[in-house]
Amino acid sequence: MKPPPPLTKIEMIERSMKCFDLGLLGLIPVIGIPMAVMSMVQYRRVKLGQGAMWNPAQRYLFWGGQCAFVGLVPILIVIVFAAVAVSLHFLS
Repeated sequence: MKPPPPLTKIEMIERSMKCFDLGLLGLIPVIGIPMAVMSMVQYRRVKLGQGAMWNPAQRYLFWGGQCAFVGLVPILIVIVFAAVAVSLHFLS
């Protein structure tokens, strides 16, 4: 699979801002899960597409990724505990 083409400066700024917006919405419990996932996708796309270019919206990208991660942590914890509970149920 080919790497994505480099982003233009405007596209990189717009995607960084979109990452931040979606990351903030991703902090809403339960309803924000899809937004947090989309924010993480935008974060990854910008990081892969920026190359050596300077991103003037780097702070928005960083905080969007952080908010998305914080929004996804509770669901990840629930999934881990559910998997442990199911495996303990089958072992006993």
